[in-house]
Amino acid sequence: MIKSIIFDIGMVLADYNWSGYLQSFAYPEETYQAVANAVFLSPTWVECDRGVLSDKELLSGFICNAPEYEKEIKEVYATVGGCIKQYDYAIPWIQELKKKGLGIYALSNYGERMFAQTGKELNFLKYMDGALISYQDHLIKPDPRIYQTILNRYHLIPEETVFFDDNEDNVKGASDLGIHAFLFHNYEEAAQQLEALLKV
Repeated sequence: MIKSIIFDIGMVLADYNWSGYLQSFAYPEETYQAVANAVFLSPTWVECDRGVLSDKELLSGFICNAPEYEKEIKEVYATVGGCIKQYDYAIPWIQELKKKGLGIYALSNYGERMFAQTGKELNFLKYMDGALISYQDHLIKPDPRIYQTILNRYHLIPEETVFFDDNEDNVKGASDLGIHAFLFHNYEEAAQQLEALLKV
């Protein structure tokens, strides 16, 4: 019997469109590529989600990746929350599932600056029963410890829990712990997968 649903945030409940955000600055193509590689596509970006480095250290890391684009990197990082936009179905879906008596949770790799700047886009969190945001616990998916942490914190039983994520490695990490884990492609498919499980 399914009792709990855990959702990833980016590309599941909210659009994470760093490319569109970066394009909004209308930089020349060479600058766009350099900043993309220095920030969003760099190993340093993962450290944002881990929450161990300070904001100053993170920014320094991005700049070190492309020192000649320091001005642009600072400009982009200053309002990096612009990457996130809540999907229209997020809150209605959560409310619908809660009416069925299900516990609803979030488990997301998410950096502190981004989190601070996207409160409005994450207002679905107030309808949930709990959340584990990676930077707060200094753990990132697919580290097995992050799944075990959310299970322990909210007293969830893996066999009674469903997890949706858009990343295959993250899905496997949850599945390895006995959670019913699905690769998220779109709302319609996920809703059908969930409905089928709830009928079992």
